[in-house]
Amino acid sequence: MDAPRSTPLSLWAWPVLLVTCLHLLTTSGAWWITDHGEILLAADHFIATGRLDLNDLGPQWADWTRIVAARDNPSTRFQPLSILLLTPFLLLDRMVGWSDPASFRFVHLQGHAFVTLGLVLAGRGVARLTGSAPLTALSILLLGLNWPVWMIARRLGPEPVLFALLAAFATGGTRTRSFGQILLPWVHASGPVLGLGALLALAAEQRSVTSRAVRGAALGWVLGLASVALLWNLPVHGHLLLGGYGDYTSDRFFTLRNPLAGIVAVLGPVVAWTLPLWYVAVRAGRRGLIETLALWFPAVAFLAVFSNPEPERRLAPLLAAWTIALMSRTAPIPAARALALSGISLASGVIGLSSDFVDTVTTPLGVFSGPVLMFVRLAFVEAQPGLAAASVLLLGSAVVHAGSQTLALILHPPADRLGETGSVAQNPGS
Repeated sequence: MDAPRSTPLSLWAWPVLLVTCLHLLTTSGAWWITDHGEILLAADHFIATGRLDLNDLGPQWADWTRIVAARDNPSTRFQPLSILLLTPFLLLDRMVGWSDPASFRFVHLQGHAFVTLGLVLAGRGVARLTGSAPLTALSILLLGLNWPVWMIARRLGPEPVLFALLAAFATGGTRTRSFGQILLPWVHASGPVLGLGALLALAAEQRSVTSRAVRGAALGWVLGLASVALLWNLPVHGHLLLGGYGDYTSDRFFTLRNPLAGIVAVLGPVVAWTLPLWYVAVRAGRRGLIETLALWFPAVAFLAVFSNPEPERRLAPLLAAWTIALMSRTAPIPAARALALSGISLASGVIGLSSDFVDTVTTPLGVFSGPVLMFVRLAFVEAQPGLAAASVLLLGSAVVHAGSQTLALILHPPADRLGETGSVAQNPGS
């Protein structure tokens, strides 16, 4: 890892603000799948009882009472840390009187909060490693505008937390990496697999498996896996490795499939949604490709063996760490090409958004048929057009201003303030 250097706020703040405001404008404000309902229920039940189970649910969760009764046990398959990190947002809902699940608002900001944290860490990391305003701005745009990252920002759950933790791993020191590896399994069952990819990528970057950084991260990985297995999976679920997913071994997800066909099914959507980053991977040279292979291999290999819906959501947490590695190795990208790549990433986000949880809302201008959007429902379903309009106006203004500042960083970088000539690729001694 390069020695720390100053990272002016202006290098990454405007692109992060731009991406975050675009994400916020598309906040869903609703939950539509079982996973969302279960983690909301678990967090709400923890606030009420201090327990991380699904026993004795309140009357507002009548539907879930019947679902839990049909299961073999009342344990939730979600890991405790993902539940606990949702509770502050749920407490805010309760403080303002939104106690019914259908009226929750703040909980739908959880994904935005952790994705924004990941973007900040990624932006600061690229700025420190390259000293380049255009590369820093481009890294945030390519990372934040593609659909997999936009998707997890719109959806609450463990993936945004994993995204932030892996960004911290990619930019932190030995202690941060070790601590992050310990936390990953406590966030989601996929944590150890994602953490193994991060560990292999670190070894590839260090060109050593015995360096202090790699040994510290490896120790954290072992401690995280052992602690969650012995302190949570086994005592709570009775399954040492599978934990809460042990009761789903008969589900079609655990049906083995042809791994070659599985790799195509898993990587195909991810590559399609993140084409600009794969272009940068090719430009990053042999070491960039080696680190890419090391980072992606464990998760892709695991998901390729089992049937798995939405692989882009499962793999999205890797994108922050990957972007940092790629942008720190690529040569400067011409401004026109950088804008074209950003446009392709934005198109990825918009196309994915257009078909995400399709909703139908009657408005004075006709029927809106598109993604579930909190501000659309707030204006035309919940009869709060003033609040919706003010929110959209504020966020829209921020998008315009932050967009102009970000464009200036790419077209007219403040080279005199940076004192740098480009990326690490141009400054091998940095």
